[in-house]
Amino acid sequence: MDFEEELEYIKSQKLYRKRETIENKRIFCSNDYLGMSKNKEVIEYVIEKLRKTNTIGATASSLVNGYTKYHKELEFMLSKLKSKEDCIVFPSGYSTNIGLFQALGNEEDAFYSDELNHASIIDGIRLSKASKYIYQHNNINHLFELLKSSRQKHRRAYIVSDSVFSMEGDLTRLKELIDISKEFEAYIVIDEAHATGTIGKGIYDYFGLLPEENIIIMGTLSKAIGSQGGFVCAKRSIVEYIVNKARSYIFSTALGLPMVFASIKALELIEENLDKYKDELKKRTKYMLDIIKEFNFQTKEDFTTPIIPIKVGEEDKALKLRDKLLENGIFIQAIRYPTVPKNKAILRLTASLSYSSEDLEILYEAFKSLKN
Repeated sequence: MDFEEELEYIKSQKLYRKRETIENKRIFCSNDYLGMSKNKEVIEYVIEKLRKTNTIGATASSLVNGYTKYHKELEFMLSKLKSKEDCIVFPSGYSTNIGLFQALGNEEDAFYSDELNHASIIDGIRLSKASKYIYQHNNINHLFELLKSSRQKHRRAYIVSDSVFSMEGDLTRLKELIDISKEFEAYIVIDEAHATGTIGKGIYDYFGLLPEENIIIMGTLSKAIGSQGGFVCAKRSIVEYIVNKARSYIFSTALGLPMVFASIKALELIEENLDKYKDELKKRTKYMLDIIKEFNFQTKEDFTTPIIPIKVGEEDKALKLRDKLLENGIFIQAIRYPTVPKNKAILRLTASLSYSSEDLEILYEAFKSLKN
């Protein structure tokens, strides 16, 4: 089968994807939860700093000459935010997880991963060549049984979970993960991509806990922080180990300075306004959930996180619903296999502080029109 035939097959399954520029539409599926990508203070800060440094690109990897005092400052801010000893910043969230898991594991080790973890976690674990055990979503009993039957076979064990799951918008069962990690002498790796700045500083802050030494925290700069990049916060020896072992860090050009500066300023604003942002985002999420429920679409009940899955099912139905909303000036992407299981397609609506009252009114009218 040649490429053209394979593409036709993908189209026949309603799984075809193409890149499109979205113009003159209101976008309601961005991960820019706090509106930092458009924040005027952030933009002005970046411009000012770039004029002073007169440099844009990092020009080399962090282990050559790409690591600057600004990268170091950003890492310090992130380690403080996550209450960890040290931090390492990568050029993207995907490269962070690819490098992190490839570095942490080898044939002697094992990862115990939630079945709904992000694709970058799955790919990173594959690259590590470690053993992999998949536990049912948020099913602590299943995780326990897997550890009980296999932990003794492996040198190091890592329990891996998103803290806020990117498609369902639900939270991991952190306290139970902590208990089980102690019982089986395992590390916990938490992916904070959708938790940082949305439910507080992160999942530990949300539960009123401090991360212990066996906790490794991954996160991104491209969601609530509104920039680009990824990071890992952990105890210093683990960060040093990642610096020396993570191929996607060693062989990638360091994060560009515009993104570094944007992240620094956004983090300052988040630290200063954390409770305010969190409360406003929660109210916005509830308001948008109420719109979805009013028109009898299936979604989640809880409004703790700003991810609102509109559960459709069949891929074709999801695409048609997306296109109808586009006709009304609203863009919410249809999420299909392999991002979600087959015939469990969703429209992934997200709340953001960047939406105006007019935006929300138009969103309401667009959903109302679907029922007419």
